[in-house]
Amino acid sequence: MIRFSLPSNRPERPSKEIYYLVISLVSCLYITILASIAIAKPATKALMVTKTLSGQIDMCLSCHDDKPDKAHGRKVIGCFSCHLGNPLAGTPKEAHKGMVLNPGDLRVAQNTCGQEGCHVEQVKHVKNTLMATNRGIISTLQYYWKEIKDNNGTLTVEKLLENPYNQKGLATDYFRKLCATCHLWLPKDTLPGFLSEKGGGCTACHYTPKDKVPRQHKGKHPLITKQIPMENCVRCHNRSGRIGLSYQGLYESEGYGAPFEDGEFSSLQLEDGRFIQKIHPDIHYEKGLVCIDCHNQKELMGDGRQRSHLYQQVEIRCETCHGGQKHLEKLLKEQKSNKKYPTLNNLVQDKKGQILLKGKIDNKNHPLQPLLENRCRNPQHKRLSCQACHSTWVPQCYGCHVRYDKGKTQLDKLSLQETFGLWQEYRSYMRYESPILGVLQDNKHPRGEIVVLVPG
Repeated sequence: MIRFSLPSNRPERPSKEIYYLVISLVSCLYITILASIAIAKPATKALMVTKTLSGQIDMCLSCHDDKPDKAHGRKVIGCFSCHLGNPLAGTPKEAHKGMVLNPGDLRVAQNTCGQEGCHVEQVKHVKNTLMATNRGIISTLQYYWKEIKDNNGTLTVEKLLENPYNQKGLATDYFRKLCATCHLWLPKDTLPGFLSEKGGGCTACHYTPKDKVPRQHKGKHPLITKQIPMENCVRCHNRSGRIGLSYQGLYESEGYGAPFEDGEFSSLQLEDGRFIQKIHPDIHYEKGLVCIDCHNQKELMGDGRQRSHLYQQVEIRCETCHGGQKHLEKLLKEQKSNKKYPTLNNLVQDKKGQILLKGKIDNKNHPLQPLLENRCRNPQHKRLSCQACHSTWVPQCYGCHVRYDKGKTQLDKLSLQETFGLWQEYRSYMRYESPILGVLQDNKHPRGEIVVLVPG
């Protein structure tokens, strides 16, 4: 008998080998997917989209969490508004193209701090201040060397930077090698040692030194401030008239390390090695006032006009604060009138009607004593400046002279290159007692105002 078998509809059972192979493939695929997700996580963070309060998209904020200050908060204006670069890029390399490290640098400030909607006017003005131009120093040196007819020359640091060989002569060479460390055009961190802290344009003033940063401020970004600490001012204002030192009662001594301490040199030294002694400070320093408490924005950042000398740019005088109640009421009214450049912007009035000066850093209210009518207002003292009577001492450097060796090289602080011509300064002696008086004639005082002279 022949038997026929019909095909079954039920599939054959797979072998164990095929079963294990399928399980392995599925497992590998699952692990690969998990690994891909893990690797993609950092990229997901880098591509996170963040909007600033102005509505701008800034992807920089997904990586950078530093907080400069409230006004320049990371979510207020973002990173790119100040540091430029490409805020829409997905990779650090692309994002950092065209970025500037220091937005306050005067070479780029018109595109950063001075962009529309920010500090347009201030950036234009500050470039014309003496702190940026150094006109007074340059023209006075040129006049000493008889390279110009008077000390009101128009040569500036900016012009010297535009053309390194502009006004080539002994006076400008002296300036470039000995004086050109105290101007706002100097890029920060370009000169050696303590000089690296100088310059930086807007940043020279508006950043907080590391030792002054509050503990609650975290992050690598420098803390930006309007409350400019006195240390930032004294960083430059400690030579020539040495006003920053004298204000604190620091007298630059002869340089021999005296008075000695246990047979060794004195430990009271400045960063550049100069020895100092502590003597009587200015009364305003004793009361806790700092530079910005008196010197206003117009003096410090200018009004757009270039001037040749410091006394032409400074408008705050002793009479400004000590002119009496009626005068202070007039200044307070001006302050409240929203005038563009008020003489003072930190006057307050107490419940008794007395007008006080509020410290911009210590927030204390300081009383303002009026001038003595029978002395300060005496007609015979009309030509006397307040300093002529009230300065108990000023630093005086005598016998200053320089030696020039054209066969040796020295660092040019503008070109940052070693060039031929070595300058060395010397002096005979220093003293601080019995300030010398002289006569300053200008349009405001045609008969001449009797002022204190500071040799050196």
